Amino acid sequence: MATKKRDIVQTKNPKTGRYVKIDRSVGRILDTKKSPGKYKGIPVARKRDK
Repeated sequence: MATKKRDIVQTKNPKTGRYVKIDRSVGRILDTKKSPGKYKGIPVARKRDK
């Protein structure tokens, strides 16, 4: 069974201080981490150069 690779990254929410998972292809927040720290195995989003 072939699954589509999703473009998922994580970034820190400055208001809550927790990390969130973002699906870049849809532009939607998927999940918020309840415990402190980063998600394991998900790349951290970096600022893009213009």
